[in-house]
Amino acid sequence: MTFKEKQELEGIEAAISAAEAKTAALQAELEDPTIYKTRAAEVPALVAALDAARAEVDRLYSRWQELEVLRA
Repeated sequence: MTFKEKQELEGIEAAISAAEAKTAALQAELEDPTIYKTRAAEVPALVAALDAARAEVDRLYSRWQELEVLRA
């Protein structure tokens, strides 16, 4: 494992936590029915942001697995 990979592994749990929090916040915002009445024009952008946040969580988990294999 390189020094950079070790540093990445040390910080990946925090990065995953932040990405999951962002995903949860976007999901909660989209689950609020008033958003569709008051801010309907924003919904497509919020859905796209939620999809991107979910993809980032998936990417981080995959990277964590890769780093764990390297550490072993």
